[in-house]
Amino acid sequence: MSFSSDLKSELSKIEILSPCCKHAQVYGLVLFAHFSKYNLSITTENPDVFEMYLQSIRACGVTPVVNESGNKKLTAYVRTEAEKARVFEQFGHALSEPTLRLNRANLADECCTSAFLRGVFLSCGTVTDPERGYHLEFVVPYKKLSTDLMKLLNELELSPKSIVRKGNHIVYFKDSESIEDLLTFIGASDASLIVMNVKIEKDVKNKINRLINFEMSNLNKTLDASKEQIAAIEFIRAHGGIGLLPEPLQELAILRLENSDASLSTLQSLLSEPISRSGINHRLARIVDFADHLQHQL
Repeated sequence: MSFSSDLKSELSKIEILSPCCKHAQVYGLVLFAHFSKYNLSITTENPDVFEMYLQSIRACGVTPVVNESGNKKLTAYVRTEAEKARVFEQFGHALSEPTLRLNRANLADECCTSAFLRGVFLSCGTVTDPERGYHLEFVVPYKKLSTDLMKLLNELELSPKSIVRKGNHIVYFKDSESIEDLLTFIGASDASLIVMNVKIEKDVKNKINRLINFEMSNLNKTLDASKEQIAAIEFIRAHGGIGLLPEPLQELAILRLENSDASLSTLQSLLSEPISRSGINHRLARIVDFADHLQHQL
């Protein structure tokens, strides 16, 4: 099973003691499946969500029709208009409504909003395994209903985004913090911690990689500089000898030839009269300049 499917199975087993919160969760589940006089149904691959939907519809005094197609997708629908009207009435809707909107009378307080959004996620939500990326979305069949969902999520300071995909209205999040906050809000604290831990691990790995890249870059620069310095010293030695260099540079030139891979700190410790690292760097640059000047004279 996928991360998202496992999460839905876990959420569907949360015990709700408050009648108003149970009502709100069922409302979210039913409203965001397909909720219209033309199509009051659900299609899902998750058996736990499917069973919850069947129980919710039956609690309205209606017996849904189950589609025994034999494939992975489970489908149930309400057949007659009279039965649909009975379900609608449970949540303060009427079959004659021109457009479907969120009826906030079903959300008594914040805990009901949490339960409602849990039902919405069970009905039309998915979340990517955080090991693969950060993405949580709701696939909403109706435009104005998606607008109402966006408004509710914005009120919770979650800042969702939206697009249209294949005729459906997608309300989604791509940032890990909003996903963590939403999962915590709907009762999926364990999943939220998984997202948080994966993010921490990725951040640590990225920092380690940046440090390694930084060290490798510095090492490459040091090696390139060392090659340039040695080439300059060998050129001077081949065209008159190290003695051509000013006396303060001669000892350092010999040390660099004998210690081609040594860092500035190592060279600093080998000098008879140690100077600062910047001083060594300056003297090596003078040696390179001396070789360039000598080459132009020849």
